[in-house]
Order: sequence, then C-alpha cells, then structure tokens
Amino acid sequence: MYRFLIVFAGVMLFFSACSVKEQTIETSQPVKLIIKTPLVKLSGIGFYKKGGKYANLQIFSGGVATLDYKSAGNICINDKCMTRGIFNENLFLQPHYDELIDDILAQKPIYNSKNIIKTEDGFSQHVIKAQEFDISYEANESGAEFYDLQNNITIQITKLGKEQ
Repeated sequence: MYRFLIVFAGVMLFFSACSVKEQTIETSQPVKLIIKTPLVKLSGIGFYKKGGKYANLQIFSGGVATLDYKSAGNICINDKCMTRGIFNENLFLQPHYDELIDDILAQKPIYNSKNIIKTEDGFSQHVIKAQEFDISYEANESGAEFYDLQNNITIQITKLGKEQ
C-alpha cells in the first residue's frame, strides 16, 4: 500500500511540475502601493515583477502577504482568478479597457494616450467619460498616481530602491 502511495505521489509530482509554465522576469522593482476604493483599502510594500505579457505584484503589510496579483491572460488575486472585465468592474466599478490595471502598474499612458501632457520626467492625463469616470493620472520616474474622482478610487505606486 505504501509503495503504491509513493509511486502515485511521484507520478503526480512529475506531472504537476511539467504543467507549470515558466515565466521570464525581465524587471523587478520594490514598490509601495496604496489602493483606496469604496470596496477595498490596501497599503503596503512589496515587489512588482514584469516579463513579456506577465506581471506580478506582491504586497506585504506587517510582514504578511496581503496581495498577490498575477496577470497573464486572466487576472488572479491571491489564487482566485477572474476575467479582466470582471476585475475592472470589481476594482474600478466600471468596465474599462482590459489592460488598464497593467498600464497603471507599468506606469504607461492609459486610454491610448488620450489628453496626454508630457512633463520633464513623465506625463499626466485627464480622461473623462460622462456619467462613468473622471480620471486624473500622472506617472513619472518615482511612480504613478491614479485618481477616479467620480468613483472615489485612488491607486498610488511609489518606486523604492533600484530596478533590477
């Protein structure tokens, strides 16, 4: 009986190890994150890792992992996966375009650079859609700040230390 369990465990380990897709990390950046929405309030320090179409944000508060965000196809938060549309409606309270959170985390322009104003070390944007959102967004060398004034949403990312 024990021999069967050992063989079975070995076979399962082999197949599970083969099924894990290796993700290549191109950058890793220590960050401070603040998220305030009507449904979520989160603040902590962690790491933002990016590689290809993969992004991972791990945030710790009081030495405990409070957020493990993974984005490849779908978005997974603490191992609970959902489509990007459902994620947007849960976090932003609106059905924004699918990659909005990825653009904010990567400090890229949002909404195809609509209303972008270049600054010395980054850019700012003000994007409004009547009855849905009023976004003020700024990104520069030290981080990014996203505010949806209509839906009372704040996302602040501050880079800490050096990117690796």
